[in-house]
Amino acid sequence: MRELLWSTFLPWARIPGTPSYRAVEAPADLPGYQPYAGDHELPGATIDDTRSRRVYARILAAEPERVAEAAALLDRLGIGHDADAEAWHAVGAWFAAREPDAATPSLALDLGLLLGRRIVDAREGARWDADADSVQAYPQVVLGATVIALPLQAVEGHADLGEVLTTGLEATEHDAAAEFTAWLDEALAEHDGPLDDDEIAWMLSECGLEELPEAAREKLAVRAGAGTDPSSGTAS
Repeated sequence: MRELLWSTFLPWARIPGTPSYRAVEAPADLPGYQPYAGDHELPGATIDDTRSRRVYARILAAEPERVAEAAALLDRLGIGHDADAEAWHAVGAWFAAREPDAATPSLALDLGLLLGRRIVDAREGARWDADADSVQAYPQVVLGATVIALPLQAVEGHADLGEVLTTGLEATEHDAAAEFTAWLDEALAEHDGPLDDDEIAWMLSECGLEELPEAAREKLAVRAGAGTDPSSGTAS
């Protein structure tokens, strides 16, 4: 009941007992490391949009400091962290081999931010962005409207960070127009006659488009001939 009241009437406040980042003493295997002391829940523990935006903003505000902290630690340990797949494979293996302790949440955050920063710096147009489809506050790396890396989740989940880096460096931006046109080709192959406007509008909406791409308009015009005006197809 207490948690229900907090989430209903004070959604901006942290629910008591939710795990959070707090100042802790770094263990001996992390020499010179200063854990993150932002007093808020982990990005995976936010429970609504308002709280997610607040925690995301705080994490991004701390990103330069935390990236520097993580890089300095890896330097002291002699672990490479440039935008190199083998280096990040080694970083991931080292992190996964550590016994979890009070510094682990901070370390996971910092390594995730450092990995994301390597991808952002290496790819023109890449940037941090919030996940608008989730109430969680994980920063994600996007290129245009395409998510190309989820570095914090990858670190927490002990994924192969070398593969995460490679995917982030090689992923291409999602082309909604090309996706729609390919889908349209499939739909036209399954229908003898022209598609109706409602079906076209639904397909546009599913692809996140407001109007027909030119290539799709031409295909519909060929199919419709003189009987149907494809220019009416718009997202509902």
